[in-house]
Amino acid sequence: MTPTLSVRSLWPVLALYAVLIAIGLGAHELFLDEAHHFLLARDSTSLVDLYNNARYDGHPRLWHTLLFTITHLLTTNPIAMQVLQGLITVAMAYVFLRFAPFTYWVKITILFGYYFLFEYGILSRNYALGLLFLFLASALLGAPRRPLIPIGFLILLMCNTHIFFTFASIALYGCLLLEYAAQKKLLSRPFLLFTGLFLLGFACALIQARVPRVDNVNLTPVRPEKWLSGDNFSFAAFGLVRGWLPIPSIGGGHFWNHYWLSEEKTGRFIGILLFLLFLGLPALALHKHKKALLFYYTCAALLLLFFDVTQMTAARYFGMVFIFFLVAAWLSADGRSDALATTSSLFRKTFYAILTLHLVIGLYAFEQDLTRPFSQSRNTARYLQTLPADEKIVVDGYNSGPMLCAYLGDSVFYLATGREGSFCVWKKSYFPTPRPPIGQELGQWPALRGLPRFILVANRPVNGSEDPHFQLIPLRSFENSIQGEDYYVYQVNTR
Repeated sequence: MTPTLSVRSLWPVLALYAVLIAIGLGAHELFLDEAHHFLLARDSTSLVDLYNNARYDGHPRLWHTLLFTITHLLTTNPIAMQVLQGLITVAMAYVFLRFAPFTYWVKITILFGYYFLFEYGILSRNYALGLLFLFLASALLGAPRRPLIPIGFLILLMCNTHIFFTFASIALYGCLLLEYAAQKKLLSRPFLLFTGLFLLGFACALIQARVPRVDNVNLTPVRPEKWLSGDNFSFAAFGLVRGWLPIPSIGGGHFWNHYWLSEEKTGRFIGILLFLLFLGLPALALHKHKKALLFYYTCAALLLLFFDVTQMTAARYFGMVFIFFLVAAWLSADGRSDALATTSSLFRKTFYAILTLHLVIGLYAFEQDLTRPFSQSRNTARYLQTLPADEKIVVDGYNSGPMLCAYLGDSVFYLATGREGSFCVWKKSYFPTPRPPIGQELGQWPALRGLPRFILVANRPVNGSEDPHFQLIPLRSFENSIQGEDYYVYQVNTR
């Protein structure tokens, strides 16, 4: 690995980044996705049980395995997950600062921009782990004597982190396959071992991506009959544009995963022009480097296919197109300390403007998460801990309970399932549309009718007169969260 920045120069930047990440993690309240995966690890009795419990998620299990190790050997406090996230994020930032072939100020702007400061920095998911492996692989690819076996192990780990890093693994393998084929070294022992590690990782990703077909919702329904529709194509196209321009819609206070750029605002024609612009923009920087072009457009094509098929919307998904470009530019450096030095003035000005936009959005997101609850889960859990400990906690809204379970260190009674639980099982029957009235949900479970009283936590306001058998007395409400995860707490007396 060839450093492009001295340790002395990077430490002040890394220290400031680490401090901001620590402050952000301390202020951040867990939302559903973070808490759900934490609980999968915490409440699984073994690694086999963990693998089985996560079967509805379609995610590789490496992140879960790390969380399982922490929760079973160290502590079940969710702060431990955030500490792990912080350590991984700072390690990822070190590799990027030390080895990425960009100028000092470009590195700083990228690091304190939206994706690295907030989306992949403060939110405790498996993305920072994948970025760490991907950046390490990129740094090793630039070494004078390319260590294929360590790169192969990193690719194996990437495939066990997230499907998006499996995309990157496929692209990296394709680049090296063409290179070694041109050198007639495909049958060399290092490349054969490298191929074996890639195939093992790819097989692991495929196996872990399989989810049960029976009664499965898996976050969003996949409808093959719409894959070739204009609506699906338009969604995928806007996903790429939003990855480059993650401009939030700040109206209503819910900026996260709400976007200013939409077909309704721009019109389909302007949307197509923006898509073509950002589809072709990377070619301005990478057109002299076939390997980098192959990597970027392979990843981008797989990402667009993912958007088209799943129609899943989240800033962390869209942001991967920006990450893939950074890695492609890294691969194009060919030993230079600045991969963008030979690009056109037009591209550099456009890219610097985009980085400046990311910086502003990142600081805005960071400030919002400091000053407002991202989720009201922590505040609600703290309030519940002040209530009598012998009263059962009943949760209305299946996807609103995991955050409470994480902070309470316990399970709750879910009206959706009729039993105690913590993490979500993504079955259609647990997410009825439309949701039945609260009185109907309360009345269907004999276990509740036998209680003299209990605490109801709902993620929707409840009319206290909905059922003659239960008297609902409002206690507290927790609203105005960034994520929209609000809570309403009631004392319920049976009649």
